[in-house]
Amino acid sequence: MFGVKTKFTNSLFEGWLDTEFIDVGDNVVLGQGSIIQSAVIIGNLFILRKTEIGDNVRIGAHSIVMPGSKIGNNCILAASSTTTVSQELEDGWIYLGVPAKKYKKNLFFKDGLEYLLLRDEDVEDLKKKYDLLYTKRVDKEKSEFN
Repeated sequence: MFGVKTKFTNSLFEGWLDTEFIDVGDNVVLGQGSIIQSAVIIGNLFILRKTEIGDNVRIGAHSIVMPGSKIGNNCILAASSTTTVSQELEDGWIYLGVPAKKYKKNLFFKDGLEYLLLRDEDVEDLKKKYDLLYTKRVDKEKSEFN
């Protein structure tokens, strides 16, 4: 019940986490100088709430996650963004700003190998599909600059 619950698949770098009431999912990356809180004092009010972070979440540098926030799977909280107390971030979205607001759908995990590895396929087939996806994307981006 007490203590931070995290996994070895996470990269917390030089971020800061409160010591209690925080659940961190798999494959979470916490940017430099980020703060994950489960307790805060605002004026004369002491707020203590459980903070939950889903799987495959990226929290940008110098961002603040306030107590009671629930960050869904496959979310990105952009650099220098702040959630409000008990804010819920939906699965698969990019959030930014103070307070954090929806920016656009997160396609990061569907763009590359992470998405393809969820299927039961031969590794060589996966490599070919990934190369094909990557080549199409790069060719499209190159054509926009010509």
